[in-house]
Amino acid sequence: MSNTYKIIKNFISDKFSPELKEKMWRWLIDSAGQDEKEEAMMQLWEEQEFKTDASTIRSYQDFRKKLPHSQKTAVSYTLRKWGQVAAALLIPLLSIWIAYLYIQPDEKPVELVEYFVPKGEQRQITLPDGSIAHLNSGTLLIYPQKFANDMRSVYLMGEANFDVKKDSQHPFIVKTSHLKVRVLGTKFNVHAYPEDKKTIATLESGSIVVQKSNDEDIITLSPDEQLEYDNPTGEFNKKIIDASLYSGWTKGELNFAGMTLKDIFTTIERIYNIHIIVPPHLATTDVYTIKFKHKVPIKDVMNIVTKTIGSIDYKVEDENVLLIYSPQNKKGGR
Repeated sequence: MSNTYKIIKNFISDKFSPELKEKMWRWLIDSAGQDEKEEAMMQLWEEQEFKTDASTIRSYQDFRKKLPHSQKTAVSYTLRKWGQVAAALLIPLLSIWIAYLYIQPDEKPVELVEYFVPKGEQRQITLPDGSIAHLNSGTLLIYPQKFANDMRSVYLMGEANFDVKKDSQHPFIVKTSHLKVRVLGTKFNVHAYPEDKKTIATLESGSIVVQKSNDEDIITLSPDEQLEYDNPTGEFNKKIIDASLYSGWTKGELNFAGMTLKDIFTTIERIYNIHIIVPPHLATTDVYTIKFKHKVPIKDVMNIVTKTIGSIDYKVEDENVLLIYSPQNKKGGR
């Protein structure tokens, strides 16, 4: 068992501090010792249990079409088991490799910058063209150190709000596992966490064009319009919304707009870097809208959420775990 294997296994086991994790990202994407790193990732990948379905196979086939011919064989075996990425421990590692191949317009080497925001944190960065990107908790953004050719392409896994510097000669493209969002200069939000069932593009100002990664058909959004993409089914849902609700997180707000209980708790987990256990019988399709003007202590959030929803309560199991339960099944207290 190589030292590289041990290091990467510890990394995906979430045993590193945020500071060490950032160093790990840089080490992983560095070209030095890449063969040994890929061998270790392959070994770890083989040790995992995954399931695939028709959607997984289509996604894999569509992705392979985008690769230069010389790279198809190299990634073919690795991606053969690319199923249920939400549950995959290796997705942070493979996302770097996949993103690198995915955003390349040709086979010329490009120096990439990978920016990872741990859960419980948010960051703002300036991209090479002067565009501003606000990155939400648990987000990975990969982009060239210098934009070249005719496109300004970035790869997103997580959630980001972009304020794009206008450049009619060089379109700005945000690529996710399922969609491409193309703009010239505008302000918009993209929600694309791999564990979520939907990829969501929300427009605040200007105009954006959205298309599936494997499709030429496009959908154009106007301000205060949102496009939801159902990742498993491939279906779109376009609607009119208040875009400010979906970018409120960049100003310290915490807004749950038309979200299910499961999605609300998933968001809380990311923002506060905690783990919430929800019994299966509490999972429903009911949706709720709850707004907080500022990020408040987790106890206040949970009090409001449970009171709004009703019929549920919570208790702290340890420092980072909140257990959701029905009052009638209450055992112990907060």
